[in-house]
Amino acid sequence: MSKKPNMAAVKSALHKDKFKHGSLAVAFTVVFIAIIIVINILVSALTTRFPSMNIDLTLEGLNTLSEDSLDVAKGIENETTIYLIGSEDAIRRDEVYTNYGLKYSQVANLADKLHEANNKIKVQFIDPDLNPTFISQYSEDSLTTGKIMVETEKRHKVLSVTDLFSIQQDSTTGQYNYYSKVDGALANALYLVNLDSVPVIAFATGHNEMLTISSNLTSFTAMLGDNNFEVQEFNLLTEEIPEEASIIFLGTPTTDYTTEEIAKLEAFLNDKEMASSRTLYCTTYPTQSWDSMPNLSSFLAEWGLAPQTGVLAETDMNNVITTQDASGAYLFANVTEDVLSDTYQNIVMPASASVKRLFNANNDIVTYSVVETSDTAYVVSDEMEAQEDPETDVYTIVGLAQRYMDNYGKICANVVVDGCTMNYLSQYIGNPTFGNKTLTLDFIKALTGTTDTRIGLTVTQTQTNTLDIAASSAVIQMVGLGLFTIVVPIAVLVAGLVIFLRRRHL
Repeated sequence: MSKKPNMAAVKSALHKDKFKHGSLAVAFTVVFIAIIIVINILVSALTTRFPSMNIDLTLEGLNTLSEDSLDVAKGIENETTIYLIGSEDAIRRDEVYTNYGLKYSQVANLADKLHEANNKIKVQFIDPDLNPTFISQYSEDSLTTGKIMVETEKRHKVLSVTDLFSIQQDSTTGQYNYYSKVDGALANALYLVNLDSVPVIAFATGHNEMLTISSNLTSFTAMLGDNNFEVQEFNLLTEEIPEEASIIFLGTPTTDYTTEEIAKLEAFLNDKEMASSRTLYCTTYPTQSWDSMPNLSSFLAEWGLAPQTGVLAETDMNNVITTQDASGAYLFANVTEDVLSDTYQNIVMPASASVKRLFNANNDIVTYSVVETSDTAYVVSDEMEAQEDPETDVYTIVGLAQRYMDNYGKICANVVVDGCTMNYLSQYIGNPTFGNKTLTLDFIKALTGTTDTRIGLTVTQTQTNTLDIAASSAVIQMVGLGLFTIVVPIAVLVAGLVIFLRRRHL
């Protein structure tokens, strides 16, 4: 037979201070933990929905969109998808390209913030192993882990890891520096795929050109791509000129063109159906034999431009870039205000030929000198003997011939002859010391009639491995692992045990 509970003893135990304090402590602990859990859930949900709530703790602000990128995102009006190729976990945990020391999670972080800025921008992760069907739909683009594809109904743009990051070795210290271009690259791709039309620069081949896409125009074509120009290549003899071409680029041809090819170029320039400006852009070199290219020479002469043989040199060494052999052929040049109104510094035109303007104006064609030498320059040819006091003059290096194709002067047919082939090589157009890149880009924008509302952002890079404290990797690991992983948790545990033991005797 069971005994009845002693209610008096139970009531007495409930009213004891020890029980009261212990119960209160348990209740407070349960409530506190519940609040922490709820706050954690809310914060997690909010930061997922509003990525800008995540504080950017990087020294360089790598996970923060620039004002220019935000402006691009806010202006997107078409449904646009940013596809991040790879496992979402691997991308967000920096498990992509870890061997190169890249913080690839930045790509996902900035893509999320672009989506937050404009809900027409969607972000999707495509794991190639789990979604091979999607990958096969874009077989020509070779979509592998680490690539990005930005797409609208109009077109798509694929970004590789070299479009997003770069690694450069310091020639003095040997240290590798890591740079991020993610912010500008993503914004530029968004802008490109939403353009109604994209200016196309078509590189003609088939005449043993000194400048080709596959060999020495990497920096030049990268600059064009960064500024939303599409680059194509075609054989002028066997293929038709691309319909969308705004510029046909003849990269210093060394053999003459057939009459059929010249007819194609004439038809391209004289096409009255084109709704935009079009340009034939020919680069030359001092040693070219124009007597062996009569067809091309005659065609350019009709436009008032005649490329010359012989290298330009300077008598004034203040107008020459310092070289090991103190060559006067590595000269600084001047940009006239006839076509471009901006001021350009350090324009170097090495091993240049001059371009003779046969007339200033002839019927409906007008010629301009875009880039020229100082009045202390002279021409050196193979036939000339060394001169102590050569005859100097101002020589045109880049000449432009222009014909208006409408009554308003907004649509033009242009012919450019540039006597400096070397300007398009990476050591000049890719060197920030010189102003060649800015000049060339501005000139191409002027020729194609693009304005600031049609071109994208100039992609800049931000160094990602700068340190704001002087500490070795061993010290950093000791602080991270030892202090925050071991010392702090043990301290919290000890403090909890002390409080628990003291409360037992209340």
